[in-house]
Amino acid sequence: MCGVSAGSFAEYLSSLDEEALTALLRARPDVRVQPVPRGFTQLAQRLGGPDSLVAALRTLDRDAVNVGRAVAALGAAATTESVARLLRAPEELTSSAVARLRGRGLAWDHDGVLHLPERLADHWAAEIGGGRPALTIARTMVVEDLRVAATGLGIETAGLLKAKLVERVCEVLADGVSLAETVARLPAPVRKRLDDLRTGEAGAYYYSAYDTSYGVRYGYARRRPGDVTDALVHVGLLLPVNGRPELPREVAVAVWLAGSATTLTGPPELGRATTTSADVRRHVQGAAQEALLGVTALLDEARSTPIAALKKGGIGPRERTRLAKRLSMTDDALVLWIDLAYAAGLLTPADAGYAPTDGYPSWRAAEPGVRWAALATAWFALEHAPTSREIDGDREQPPPLPLASAAGPMRRALFAAVTGGASVRAAADGTASLHAAAQHIDWYFPLHDYPADQRDIRVAAAVREAELLGVACGDVVSELGGHLHDTAGESDPVGELALRCAPLLPAAEGGVIVQSDLTAVVSGQPSEAVSRLLAAAAIAETRGAAGIWRFTPASVRAALDAGWTADDLLAELKTVSDRPVPQPLEYLITDAARKHGTVRVRGMRSCIVTSEPLATEILHTRSLTKLHLSQVAPTVLASPFELDEVLAKLRAAGLSPVAEDALGVAIVESRPEHLVSTLRSACQPSHGPGSPPWNWRPS
Repeated sequence: MCGVSAGSFAEYLSSLDEEALTALLRARPDVRVQPVPRGFTQLAQRLGGPDSLVAALRTLDRDAVNVGRAVAALGAAATTESVARLLRAPEELTSSAVARLRGRGLAWDHDGVLHLPERLADHWAAEIGGGRPALTIARTMVVEDLRVAATGLGIETAGLLKAKLVERVCEVLADGVSLAETVARLPAPVRKRLDDLRTGEAGAYYYSAYDTSYGVRYGYARRRPGDVTDALVHVGLLLPVNGRPELPREVAVAVWLAGSATTLTGPPELGRATTTSADVRRHVQGAAQEALLGVTALLDEARSTPIAALKKGGIGPRERTRLAKRLSMTDDALVLWIDLAYAAGLLTPADAGYAPTDGYPSWRAAEPGVRWAALATAWFALEHAPTSREIDGDREQPPPLPLASAAGPMRRALFAAVTGGASVRAAADGTASLHAAAQHIDWYFPLHDYPADQRDIRVAAAVREAELLGVACGDVVSELGGHLHDTAGESDPVGELALRCAPLLPAAEGGVIVQSDLTAVVSGQPSEAVSRLLAAAAIAETRGAAGIWRFTPASVRAALDAGWTADDLLAELKTVSDRPVPQPLEYLITDAARKHGTVRVRGMRSCIVTSEPLATEILHTRSLTKLHLSQVAPTVLASPFELDEVLAKLRAAGLSPVAEDALGVAIVESRPEHLVSTLRSACQPSHGPGSPPWNWRPS
């Protein structure tokens, strides 16, 4: 193919059939962005980019990571068989791990040799450490040092010339399995020294360099009396060049094999879920409906009054406490709904805080399956755990600010492991605990970098959030959760998930019962009209599947202030409840309307007080129309303009107004005097024509 070199990643991509290429792009959704790659070379570049590689690495299990590192360690000698030998693993497990790497575009095969994207090969080679290959080092060594190394490796050196010594030393060091067993038998301090040299942590006795021909870091260990470095030289594990011992790449690989959990195990055995499907369906439907109610209540509240934001962004603890109390939610549920509403594009920063987006009305009016699919898909794609937020320094990052976290990949790995009937909580021996589930994560997601306690916290957060959304129930992933996992890689995950979940989440209109104790009981999901009415004229006492709203004189007065009339309120209440309004509530509304507006407060900045004839004349003077005067009494005119501007325009019209303060006391206007200083600089003349001398003073 033109422009594609033989054996390259681009050539491998061009050889894939449509099904395999589609599966690869589904596994790497981050590369499916505009503009579309123009050919396989550009696609290979995109798949080999650093950000895309990091995202793909977070989807690998422990076996696939170990196989990938082994491929990087073996370089041009990497085949499925050589990798299996190096890791002392069954070839079946090795082939399976290679297939998972290939399925994610992280490895390919050319003429039986396994290859990795260049950046990934360099990354894993740097993790393993070591320097140049033994052959390259040995060729530059003096014969005496070669004989010492060969003797230490158990090679009979009598009569061998340098070329043969080099060959024999490289043969022994090339046997990675035997070399790893040798390293494992070394005393702990010696193994520690080798590991420090491998990882570049040898302190003052380690020198970093860079070899451009191999593209890897390597180090020299400076010898000192009594240091274990001398012992490593004498056993042939360090090869000295010009008196500086160097760690060969083959030895670094052996140290990595001896000190790391590189054995391939296959997926861990998981316990089976015990929760019955009938129980699950009933509970998850309720949880999903509660989630929709919670997010809707939050956004309806934000539409009425924007949620206060901190100066640095996000919603602080004080505002969250207020919201949780007002909306009758737990703290963790509130934080989850805030993050999901923001991630789903339903909540956004506004001038006065956080408010719903213009997409919220259409989401609110959609079917339950569509609404839940938008929230669940946003949750599954989040990179952090909303209910277990990372700490930035000594402060929590408030929602809905995005966070750098590995909790998202951990969540996806957990549910990928247990979807299909495995227990979320139980180990294979039946032990039920979140810790058992957390331990499985170390195989499904080995690159999370969390200590054990933090790992367990993130797993617990994932399970708790799944229960709140209806993705999990008890110890099993629900049917909704299974659909969520299966549609995550689709081009339109929300639409596909909504189709699958529609039968599980039927539409259920909420009902309203207005009672004679001045309360309204709302069941299910209230319509937008009901929510607007209750938000305007009542106070929420409890929310949820059955919410209670109370009408009070203050709440009804607030509705009247917002433009409702008594007739509007009564008609709307009768419509939404489909029954007559109870007499006590009708009396409350009509009484509030009767009193409403008996006292009026008019906003103004200035008022003009004069005689009645002059007030009439001023009101009708054409040149004063820009003051927007209004007559509030026969002798009083009001203006929205400041005092000074009103005075100026009245004087310009030929009137003689006097300013007064708020108590009616006349304001005496002071006019500052402008005097020019007689002081002059030293470079100016002391006096000029017509000017007094410097020492002149008026008599």
